[in-house]
Amino acid sequence: MAPENIKRELWERRRTISMASIARDLGVTRQAIESVIMRRFKSRRIMDAVAQAIGHDVKYVFPELIKPA
Repeated sequence: MAPENIKRELWERRRTISMASIARDLGVTRQAIESVIMRRFKSRRIMDAVAQAIGHDVKYVFPELIKPA
């Protein structure tokens, strides 16, 4: 899923979830969330949280970053 689409989906859900609220829940910065969305940094924990927040499977949201089991 393209970073722009992830951000759009988060924007559409802004009343219930945001990058800032995901960051607070995980104890990281909003910039860390942004870095994962933009593919500058990899964090499975953040990828899982972002995918859950927008209601998609992590393999759909970040297909190029998830190695097959």
